[in-house]
Order: sequence, then structure tokens, then C-alpha cells
Amino acid sequence: MAETTEKTQESNPKKLQLAGCAYVVLSLLGVMIISLLLYLSLIAVGAILIVSDPLEPVDAVVVLSGGEGDRLALAIEMHERGYAPNLVITDTNRTANARLREEAIEGGFPRESVFITELSVDSTYDEAQAVEEFALSKNWDSLMIVTDPYHSFRTRFIFKRELQDSEIGLLVRPIGGHWFRSTTWFYRAEGWRVVLLEITKFFNYLVVQS
Repeated sequence: MAETTEKTQESNPKKLQLAGCAYVVLSLLGVMIISLLLYLSLIAVGAILIVSDPLEPVDAVVVLSGGEGDRLALAIEMHERGYAPNLVITDTNRTANARLREEAIEGGFPRESVFITELSVDSTYDEAQAVEEFALSKNWDSLMIVTDPYHSFRTRFIFKRELQDSEIGLLVRPIGGHWFRSTTWFYRAEGWRVVLLEITKFFNYLVVQS
């Protein structure tokens, strides 16, 4: 009887030790799974925000205002590759418009093929309205919109929705070599800023324009 008691007392610490190890292992495994799911979720958010349509010849390439990348460089590349004979710049201010026009001409666009929308804009919705009006005045039926990667999903959604009655074909192309990538955006404070801003603006558009 005494021997049984001693064995029981000896086995209890071992069981507790094993239980503790199991708890630690399961906790670490849980943390790893949660971290992996969070990582994949953040990648998914970035992937949703970045859209890129297949290239096709269009009547004009549209450079939206603002942004951090060189949108005009992509427009010039599309012209050089024969995808877009005309360029449309959305009107923001005279200084920016004049600078972009001259840079576009220096980049290879004929002067008579560079246009600035007649309506001033301060939002993607305004740009869609201005571009639609201008494209219809030119009897164009296809456009390519170039913008920053994180702005491409909202751009395509708004443009397709606002231009659906005009039946103008739309392509959206994000600029290359940009810092915003689906797999790394969350490592930068700026990435969080633009993602939260894009989500906020997207739902604001849905509420205001619904």
C-alpha cells in the first residue's frame, strides 16, 4: 500500500509536467494558426484592392489625378506599345495639367492627342463623370484607366457603375514597380493608411451614391 502511494506521488509531478508541456505546445500552435490566418487575411485584402484587366487596344488612356506613383509613365508606355493613341488627363489645377501635358508630349503623345477633361474633379466619382462626358463628346467607346494599385479596385467599381449606361468599355491598369503589394503592404504604416482610406471611401461612395 505504501509503495502504491509513493508511486502515485511520483507520477503526479510527471503528469503535471506533461500536461504543462502539452498546454504550451497547444498554445504555441494556436498562436501560429491565428498568426497565419491573420497574415493570409491581410494578403487577401491587398489582393482584392489590386485589380488589373487584360490589355486591349482602346481609344484613349486616362491618367487620374493624385497618387504616389508615375501614372503618366504607364500611359506613355501604353501609347508606345500601340494600345492607346490618345491621352486624357482629369482636370485638377492649371499647373498640374500643364506639366502633365508637356511631359506627355515629350513622352511621345502628339500634342493634338492630349486632352484635359472640361469638368474639374476632386474625387474618383467626379473623375468618372468628367471622363464619361468627354469620351462621349469624342465618340470613344473604350478607355484604359491607369492608377495606383491600391486605388484600382475602387476605380474600376466606380467607373463601371457610372459609365454602364454609356456602354463605354473600360480597362483598369495599376502602375508597376509600386511599393503597395498584396504580400507586404501591412508592414508599412502608409499601407495601413491607404487601405483604411480606400475602404472608407468605397463605403462612403456606396452610401452617398446609392
